Amino acid sequence: MNKRKRSWQAAGAVLLGTSLVVSACGGTGSSGSTDGGAKGTSPDGGKTEITEITMNTLSYGTEFPDDNNAIVKEFEKRTNTKLKIDWVPATTAEDKFNVLYASGNLPDLTFVEDLDNQQIRNMIKQGVFWDLTPFIKDYKNLSNPAIKDMWEMSKIGGKNYSVPRFYPKHGGGVFPMLRKDWLDKLNLKVPETMDQLFDTLKAFKDGDPDGNGKADTIPYSASAAYMGFVYNVYNDTQGAWKLRDGKLYPIITEDASRDALLWLKKAYDAGLFPPDFAIMKFSQINDTLHAGKAGGAGYAMNAALSRTVEIKKVVPEANLIPLVSLAGPSGSKYTPSGAPFYGHFLIPKKVSEAKVKKILSFLDYGYSPEGNELANYGVKDVHFNEKDGLKVPTDQFKKDKVEEGFQYIFLKLSDEQVLGDPSLTTKEIYARNQSILDERKKIIVPNPAFGLVSESNTKLMPDLKKKVDDMRVKVILGQESMQAYDDFIKKLKEDPNLKKIEKEMNDAYAEKAAAAK
Repeated sequence: MNKRKRSWQAAGAVLLGTSLVVSACGGTGSSGSTDGGAKGTSPDGGKTEITEITMNTLSYGTEFPDDNNAIVKEFEKRTNTKLKIDWVPATTAEDKFNVLYASGNLPDLTFVEDLDNQQIRNMIKQGVFWDLTPFIKDYKNLSNPAIKDMWEMSKIGGKNYSVPRFYPKHGGGVFPMLRKDWLDKLNLKVPETMDQLFDTLKAFKDGDPDGNGKADTIPYSASAAYMGFVYNVYNDTQGAWKLRDGKLYPIITEDASRDALLWLKKAYDAGLFPPDFAIMKFSQINDTLHAGKAGGAGYAMNAALSRTVEIKKVVPEANLIPLVSLAGPSGSKYTPSGAPFYGHFLIPKKVSEAKVKKILSFLDYGYSPEGNELANYGVKDVHFNEKDGLKVPTDQFKKDKVEEGFQYIFLKLSDEQVLGDPSLTTKEIYARNQSILDERKKIIVPNPAFGLVSESNTKLMPDLKKKVDDMRVKVILGQESMQAYDDFIKKLKEDPNLKKIEKEMNDAYAEKAAAAK
């Protein structure tokens, strides 16, 4: 999918997608209702207008709140709504969302992971969704100046068709974090360049940092699929495209990516990755790190706290530190960053204008300090207690599935979203990680292809990239030579599909640049 962009496993059948449509749009008030709400009993016992809202959202949870969930009920009470929420598991999300979009039977609040999705762009052009631009200014929390960038960067043709889910620009993305206790034991500094990272991992391999007297250390737990940051470091760019001499080029064919591949091969040959580097699953990467056998791995920043908790079960002194940045041969610092949002909610045009305003009021509450606290922590003194300025979860927090629910609708409006739960660590380590995040915020690495849409890129690039990824792995493992790789890339540059993608992407870039003048 993105930037933080997460990749999905496409699973599930059309039948499941059909079930989603039924559940998302069922109930007494359909997404196509024209009135602002349905008559119901208000929280104070009187008769008032209660707005029924059907919606769906992407969920990484394993359990999902039902209609009687305490947080769902509390949101309904505070916003005068009746919520019909479909929590779509990440494992089946891609297929289920695609079926839903194609059906046209959309809930009042329709979740879209990425507005660059060609299908969604076409639906916007066809007038399927409301232009929300005229309304946003009327809602105090949605129009908060602190999230101005979120609105600006999510515009399409100068208009806001979605209410994005706020997400900090820095702190997400797969990037290295290392065992600080190992660095300290070997008197090593935190690496700042790719050469220093290599030397650090080599020292982990040779220096017996776990002190067991055995040559069994795995310097860096990873697979080829989780080393993409190396190519971005060498290309000085975010994402899959690089701006060079005023033109966009896919980084898969860039000379700098060849240099990145050579670094990875050198590291593999030196034994800095697990032997099964080519095929390791994410769960295996985690298990190796959690067992205290590895010197580091790549995650978003918040994992530094949660993964340390796991390692401490076997190594009490364990301490993971996220890297601020890494520099390649150019000397430019790279750290992952993305858009100030992750995911969007769109409102179909078949929803009445009166109901649009009530839906925006619901979202506005979720963007308020009070609503955001409820979404992410629950009710004070019930789901969390305040202790030394921290929100400490109670047993009821888990019982009411707080962490499985509204945080997938309203992400935290603070750095804690990317730093993690401060109650998992000491004040000193949390302050250290905050300072690392503050340093990351100073590093701006462009993503020149952000917001650009190409139908050919959507349809054809995944297959081309897979071929490149397969060739890279063969080179790293010594199954193919660098000469074979060079010949492969030379041929790829002439591939008509790649040329078509490049033309469409550059046309889109030129159009966007012209519109910005």
